[in-house]
Amino acid sequence: MKTKISVSEALKKIELGEQISGYSIDFERIKIESLDVMKLSKAGVSVPEKAIYYDDESIVYDEEFEGDWVEIDGDPLMKMEGETEIKIQLNSEVRKWIESKNIQLDELVENLIDSFYNTQKVITKEK
Repeated sequence: MKTKISVSEALKKIELGEQISGYSIDFERIKIESLDVMKLSKAGVSVPEKAIYYDDESIVYDEEFEGDWVEIDGDPLMKMEGETEIKIQLNSEVRKWIESKNIQLDELVENLIDSFYNTQKVITKEK
């Protein structure tokens, strides 16, 4: 059975670089601000929606955002500027071959797209 700790204790442990995976966090009768929710999420803690406090007055309207929010994997703050995330499905034979050759898919796709782009530029100039 995991030891139950408060949200503030969990945040202190995260700040000190300690692991909190061995603890159960008590989300009863508490509202957590969005920045603290992000810290907890980054540490692998799923915060119940009912425990999240949103201050609509402090949310800045973003003209560029339209549509629904979509949950993403990873830390978007760690992504490179100009990075695009794609998902591809590979059949098991291809996946095994890629793994056996230790092929880095991100590098392969980058190189393929660069080559395709450069080829398209050459073809367009020749017309």
